[in-house]
Amino acid sequence: MADVSYRRLLAEYHKRDNFAVVFRNALEDVAGKVDFSHVKSCLAFGTGSGEREMEFVRRLLPNLRSLTAVEPDPESVKALRASIQDGQLPDVETSVVETTVESWSGVDVRVDAVLLFNVMLHVHADDRRALIQKLMARNLNDGGLVVVCEMNASVPSFCTATLERLGTRFEDYEDVRKDLAAAGFRVVLEQDLEVRHDLSKLGDNAVKFFQLATGRSESEVRAAIDDALTLPNLRASPRKLGIFTKSTNSVY
Repeated sequence: MADVSYRRLLAEYHKRDNFAVVFRNALEDVAGKVDFSHVKSCLAFGTGSGEREMEFVRRLLPNLRSLTAVEPDPESVKALRASIQDGQLPDVETSVVETTVESWSGVDVRVDAVLLFNVMLHVHADDRRALIQKLMARNLNDGGLVVVCEMNASVPSFCTATLERLGTRFEDYEDVRKDLAAAGFRVVLEQDLEVRHDLSKLGDNAVKFFQLATGRSESEVRAAIDDALTLPNLRASPRKLGIFTKSTNSVY
């Protein structure tokens, strides 16, 4: 699997769903419900090449002045830096830190918002809780926002069914929500994202994607995919968008 490009496999995976359109429509809904005018600085974790994060900034953060992106995949980092150089965020001072969530050392100055889009499923529960505590205690201003977009595993999907057959339980939106609440964050808004996935003619890219996600062999992944596809009504690939705030009366 050394020659496999995570960025390419992820892009191929998303070609089969309508996540980009659903996410864009959700931003329009959120725009009229949440005030982001105070957000001038932002952290974004696990950005990949940053398409959704930059879209969020352009639509909802008109006063943003600085953005720090944290991403471990070298190819994705290269693409993100190229987008920045192409002027995707012309009025925002942007930096990219090539590291994992687990190895991230923090920021010197607290920020007003944190973006966690489709990243926490890749992070072990203990590391996720450590990051959330770090954000609460040292990295996020009072009244700051945490924006989460993750899979909703309470609704059966092809992805969850395949991972279950491979013996893998990934962390979903509800796990992140519980940890944020335990750390003292308060829910501002939650919205279901009705994403759909095209399961016709799944090929080698799907197999490699799940191999990369689980570390399992090609034969194991193919068997899990074939078994998952026997189940009905798996075209849904639901996600949930949540916005949380750090209370101004935090004990930290």
